[in-house]
Amino acid sequence: MRKKIGQWAAALGRSKGKKGILAVGGGICVATWLTVAISMAIGVGTGARIVLLSVALVATEVLFWIAAALLGVTVVQLRRKLLGKLLPGRRGDAA
Repeated sequence: MRKKIGQWAAALGRSKGKKGILAVGGGICVATWLTVAISMAIGVGTGARIVLLSVALVATEVLFWIAAALLGVTVVQLRRKLLGKLLPGRRGDAA
C-alpha cells in the first residue's frame, strides 16, 4: 500500500495543475465540514443542518471522484480494492 501511495504522490508531483485542482477541492470540502461544525456549535435548526450536511457529503464525494479521476483509478476499482482489504472473508470478486 505504501508503494502505491508513493506512486500516486509521484504522479501528482508531475503536474502542478492536478495539485491545484486537488487543493481547491480539498479546501472546499474542509470549508463545508467546518461550516457544519460551526452550525452545530451555534445551534441552527434541523432543516439547516440537513442541508449543510448534504452539501458537505456531496462535496466529499465529488472530491473523491476528482481525486480518483486525476490519479487514473476508477472509483469502482478503488472501492473494490478497499473492500477486499477491509473484508478479507468475502468472495474473491471483492479483491
